[in-house]
Amino acid sequence: MATDKKLQCVVVTPEKAILDESADMVILPMIDGELGVQPGHSALVGKLGKGELRLKLGADTKKWLIEGGFAQVRGDVVTVLTTRVNS
Repeated sequence: MATDKKLQCVVVTPEKAILDESADMVILPMIDGELGVQPGHSALVGKLGKGELRLKLGADTKKWLIEGGFAQVRGDVVTVLTTRVNS
């Protein structure tokens, strides 16, 4: 089921905003496993574990390592608050 609807993913550390990009899907490393978020996902707030944050846009996948923190899904915006990001 193809859709033109996108998510906006925003990643913020205490020092600065690291990322603000559109994606078809955001995969978050939660403390109890991975969570895939697509447009229209229910609202949630969850604790992140250390792991790989992935953004999928078409056939491309971008990856970052994060050190934990919190994620919020609200509307079609995924906000990640983390202490550290490595690309």
